[in-house]
Amino acid sequence: MDFILLLKKIILAIVQGIAEILPISSSGHLLIFSELLQVETNGLQLLIFLHFGSLVAMMIYYWKDIKDIIVSLCKFLFKHNREEETIYYCKLFLKLIVASIPAAIVGFALGDIIDKYLSNLYFVFSFLIVTGILLLISRNIKGEKTLKEMSCFNALSIGLFQGVGVLPGISRSGSTIFGGKVNKLSNEEAAHFSFLMFLPVTAGSFLVEIIKNYNEIIATPTLDLLSDIIAVIIAGFVTYFSVKYLFKIIKKGKLYYFAYYCFAISIIGIIVCLCLHYGY
Repeated sequence: MDFILLLKKIILAIVQGIAEILPISSSGHLLIFSELLQVETNGLQLLIFLHFGSLVAMMIYYWKDIKDIIVSLCKFLFKHNREEETIYYCKLFLKLIVASIPAAIVGFALGDIIDKYLSNLYFVFSFLIVTGILLLISRNIKGEKTLKEMSCFNALSIGLFQGVGVLPGISRSGSTIFGGKVNKLSNEEAAHFSFLMFLPVTAGSFLVEIIKNYNEIIATPTLDLLSDIIAVIIAGFVTYFSVKYLFKIIKKGKLYYFAYYCFAISIIGIIVCLCLHYGY
């Protein structure tokens, strides 16, 4: 096993686990750190394994919601149960499906274009500035609406922000929480729906990547596969604890603090890229 490569994967796993949850863009940070560490970003490890680790962690964190949705759908379809709780979770499932449509369309229609033309550090740092602006604006948007009061139109609107979050440097969690607040959800409800939205979109993209990269998966050397699995586990643990940390920040109303981080890293990154480009 190449222990230097393993160490690099562990660093990227930690970055994935933190940046997937905090509103600072995981795709953008993976591109930045892969450049710094000289690790290929188009390989199996980053596109599939690291995101899978985050997906598993989020499924564990939101297992109660997942279980309640599955049980309620079964009650509704097979037992004709129409109790208030059953209807709530069935409607929540429908809203999640509706909210996932924009990101699915963007991913299928523009995924290759984004990877080819927008996945460079200049775009990443520029889009991080956009993320920072969204976080600052969301600070002044007030809302008290709950998920129960949210309509399918609201869900579709939030889904459009998730579609924008496909761009590297635009934080998926930051943009969808912003979308939730635009639709008058409270801070915690916007974050709750944002991370529930993460599940179907990430699961879908994971399955697509597995199908597209099946031959590569089969051809992956055993030792490389082992290092990928280690990275998955680390990404999952870091993701799980990042969610807990983020909700503490949301309760304190301090989410906009990450805007200053986005601005700082963007300015520094653009300056460094220009210096390297012009040979300073």
